Amino acid sequence: MNDMRSQFAKLGYGQASKPAGNRQGYNKNTAPTFVLTLNYDPIDDAEKVINHLEKDKYGNIALTTSQIRKFLTAVNVVRNKVDLYIAQNKDAYELSIELAAEVKFLKVNLLYQAGRAKAVKDFMEISNLAAIIGDVDKNIKKFQRLCKYVEALVAYHKFMGGKDK
Repeated sequence: MNDMRSQFAKLGYGQASKPAGNRQGYNKNTAPTFVLTLNYDPIDDAEKVINHLEKDKYGNIALTTSQIRKFLTAVNVVRNKVDLYIAQNKDAYELSIELAAEVKFLKVNLLYQAGRAKAVKDFMEISNLAAIIGDVDKNIKKFQRLCKYVEALVAYHKFMGGKDK
C-alpha cells in the first residue's frame, strides 16, 4: 500500500482531507479518499468506485456517460485484437509485445481524458485504472479481468444514474 501512495505522490496526487461518499461541495484540489487496490474484484469493486464518484448539486454523478464510454470503446478495440490473437494462438498465456504495448497505451488514452475533465481525473484516481493497466503487462488473464472491470464500471455508472449533461 505504501508503494501505491508513493506512486500517487510522484504523480502529484495528495491525500484527501474530506470523507468520500456523496462528495458534494468537496475541495476540488484534493484527491479522493477511496482508491481501489490492485487486488480488486471486477464486479463488487466497480460498484464501490461508482458510489465514490463526485456528485453535482442535484445528486447526479459528475462523470458523464460519454466520458466513461470513450474509455470502454478504447478497451474494446484492444479486447477484439486480444480475442483474435487468442483464437490464432490457442496455447498463448501471454500477450504479444505489440498487444502488450496497446494495452499500455490505454493508460495514455485515460490520462488524456483525465487532463481534459476533473470528473474523469477523479474517476481515474478512485478506480486506480492507470495502475491496473500497468499491472497487466503481458498477462492475458489480467487483461481479461481489466475488461470485466471496465464493463462493470460502465454498467454501474448507468445503473446509478450516470448520464450526459
